Amino acid sequence: MTILCGDCREILKKLDDTSVDLVYIDPPFFTQKTPSLTTQDHTTEYSFEDRWDSLDDYLSFMREVLCQCKRVLKTTGSIFLHCDKSASHHLRILLDQVFGAENFQSEIIWTYRRWSRCSTL
Repeated sequence: MTILCGDCREILKKLDDTSVDLVYIDPPFFTQKTPSLTTQDHTTEYSFEDRWDSLDDYLSFMREVLCQCKRVLKTTGSIFLHCDKSASHHLRILLDQVFGAENFQSEIIWTYRRWSRCSTL
């Protein structure tokens, strides 16, 4: 198994047609924010821009990515797209357009616990 990390637009171009069994994509979410995380020791901060001029620009970017994903996926392959509520409804329609609505299998919905499982005495 090989995990490829980086800008998917560049990596996908290097892959052969119908050569991939599984695509997991964690693209920008169209939050119109600059998400950031700091390491636990607070020595390093990671951030990226998730700001777009318009929803159309974002969906155009995602269409390009998804079309390349379809190109590299085997006919028996699967794609998992990680997103949040910011544009999930738009992405679902886009996935149906690119892959065909008849190919939709299911969705995985994350739930987050607001409070820790540990109780304080």
